[in-house]
Amino acid sequence: MRFLILILALLTSVGAFAQQSRMKRPSVVPELNQFQIYPLALEMRYEKDSAGNWLEQNPQNLSFAYRATTWSVLFEYSTFSESSGNSTLNISREHKEMLLWGRWHLWRHRASKPLRMSVYGAGGVGTYTEDIKTTLSGITQNDSTGSKMMGGLAAGADISYDVFYGFGVIAAIEGRALMGQEFDPNPTFGGLMRGGFYYSW
Repeated sequence: MRFLILILALLTSVGAFAQQSRMKRPSVVPELNQFQIYPLALEMRYEKDSAGNWLEQNPQNLSFAYRATTWSVLFEYSTFSESSGNSTLNISREHKEMLLWGRWHLWRHRASKPLRMSVYGAGGVGTYTEDIKTTLSGITQNDSTGSKMMGGLAAGADISYDVFYGFGVIAAIEGRALMGQEFDPNPTFGGLMRGGFYYSW
């Protein structure tokens, strides 16, 4: 009799422990499709000038994405400009990029009903152009590199919140390495924070 009571108590304890473990386990994000737009972005990257000095660039960034549960595709357009020189000689540079990223959401978690998080790795390919305007004693010359190939690798995380059915806000942060034909250094390292909105169905 004591043996049966002991077995019953043991089975009850194991069952309670299993139920508690299931309750603590993160809930898997359900299947979904999202259209995302990121009008807000803060990007920093570091490159070298012709003298070998490090410069911080802060490109303006706009991106759109389609996301399924485990992967997403993101189109990104970014640009920055800089100017150097004096009243006699001035050099202006405008840099533009278009990249298509494939992102794999390796870890996904739904912390609560309206809140989702994921960690992802990404690879991208695209083109860039640079327009150089040189002004010497009032005489201006314009030069362009034309379209050149570039690519990138990135890792990051995002968090989204359902404001109301089908619509929500999303924020992401990532580190990235960009490679281009004339980048210095190559790869060029940087970081990006972006925020936006999404519609899911």
